[in-house]
Amino acid sequence: MKSQITRPTDEVGRVVIHLPDDAMFYSHRSYIPVAIDSYDGGQTPTLLRPGDHGISYMAQYEIFSTLCSDRAQRSVDHSLLVDGMPVTPERYLGLWRAAIAESVDPAVAVSVHGIQAVAVLRAPLAAVSQAKSSWTSCPFGTFARFQAMYGHHFLYGADGTFSLELDLALPGHAQAAYYAASMMCNRFDRGCTSWQASIAVRQVGVRRHQAGLFEIAEA
Repeated sequence: MKSQITRPTDEVGRVVIHLPDDAMFYSHRSYIPVAIDSYDGGQTPTLLRPGDHGISYMAQYEIFSTLCSDRAQRSVDHSLLVDGMPVTPERYLGLWRAAIAESVDPAVAVSVHGIQAVAVLRAPLAAVSQAKSSWTSCPFGTFARFQAMYGHHFLYGADGTFSLELDLALPGHAQAAYYAASMMCNRFDRGCTSWQASIAVRQVGVRRHQAGLFEIAEA
């Protein structure tokens, strides 16, 4: 019986999205780092740190911690390539350093790079309807007020769940998603599958020529 051969990940670009300074409870710049991976001739945006139970905006040091524990390590045995070629961990981290320095806001990520970032929220409504935020910086204070402000985005299921997507390119949406998700996190166990708070990145139309996106920066 032949052993299964795992194909290496081929990273052909990287886009780092920076968020408004008020997106989180502390006013440090936070990011959504996105790797562009090549699969079967197509290109797919991939979050560096995906997850279904929290809106995870990342500080710069968290980006490098995540890279060092995963992709940079995989470059050593060539299970991660850059533009189809092996790369040293040091050079690879340099590419991400350059991407962070050239980070763009969510609207530019869409218009220039064709990468849309959205927050996806889903949960049983009754379980969160009375939730209150523990952060004084929360712009709405309670989940009921969040629902009143963003209810036009809500979809309601027959099973009592709600779901919504917030386009992070729109004013206030990054902040609203973060604080709404934090209230949900306080109401549900991390292992529970009945709720979701996550970031999704989608390719919404890439220009034929994107200066810098698929070029390898000099480390």
